[in-house]
Amino acid sequence: MLDAAPGRSGVPSETDSGAGLGAGVLNEPFLAAVRQAPVPPDAAPPGSSPEVALWWAVAGASVDVDAAIAEPTEGSLLPQGLYRAIEVWTESDLCALHALWILAQREGRADWIERVDRVRQWHLEYTQPDNATNRAWALHVFLLGSPPFELCEPESRHYAETLLHNTIAMDGRPTPLNAWILLDAARWIESVPEQNEQDAHVS
Repeated sequence: MLDAAPGRSGVPSETDSGAGLGAGVLNEPFLAAVRQAPVPPDAAPPGSSPEVALWWAVAGASVDVDAAIAEPTEGSLLPQGLYRAIEVWTESDLCALHALWILAQREGRADWIERVDRVRQWHLEYTQPDNATNRAWALHVFLLGSPPFELCEPESRHYAETLLHNTIAMDGRPTPLNAWILLDAARWIESVPEQNEQDAHVS
């Protein structure tokens, strides 16, 4: 199932403006991060929600990541009390998890890597992919599993497969936002064998 890809018309191009993605305040930092477009250090607006702040950090803005994920929770990355419905909260948590995975790998922060894996395992135990409003945030986190990302548990792979299936369940192809999310996840999935090879040479 994970070999499925967006239809040709669903694949985003680098010239897409991102207008109409439907991600609200996430549009700008997410697209900047995926496109690796430069952003000024002060691009992150004060008072941004944690998931938005994390995506600004991925894009290269100056963000206190530790502060963004410091709120104590019972396993999730973000406290559910910040959001009204379980669908909104689950999507926000997976969105933040997607970004934190990237930051953890990029910065080599062992504590963030461990936090990502704890949150992933918590979602396997307590939430369902259907709660995430059909957006495939953190698909790569569940597909790759725990470091060194060689094998993941069947439950984690199934979670990833369901996230992918849900992106095309309505219209047979992903929305523009999902196409960008899937593109970003695919890039990170493809980067793992190369990174593991580099780590092996270092060790």
